[in-house]
Amino acid sequence: MALVKPNFDEIQDDVAPGTYKGLIKAGTIKQWPNGGDYVNWELETFGESNPKNNGRRIFYKTSTSGKGAFLLQRLYKAATGQALTGSFDTEQLVGKKVEVEIVDGVNRSTGVPTGYTDVKTVRPVATMN
Repeated sequence: MALVKPNFDEIQDDVAPGTYKGLIKAGTIKQWPNGGDYVNWELETFGESNPKNNGRRIFYKTSTSGKGAFLLQRLYKAATGQALTGSFDTEQLVGKKVEVEIVDGVNRSTGVPTGYTDVKTVRPVATMN
């Protein structure tokens, strides 16, 4: 058995529930365990009055088909101001800014809090006060 001595000095707390401005850093296409593709988006917070909330990473999954694909449409429109009507390269959204609302996560089946946060919605940055 090997002894592990972790160093947690650089770990940040989870992004707390709230509304943040996010810069899209990457979009990676992956597969759900039960089949079908999704895009795993990485966003980085910026422009926050509390400096500790700048540079925080938020991950957001959007299905590319099925009932959940509306989340991809919503993200695309928030980032570009245009409706998504066909194919696109995820790199087109890299560098775009959006507003992200984070909430406490809840298990959809049981209604029990998960202890993690989830992205509730994504909107254009222009809607921020």
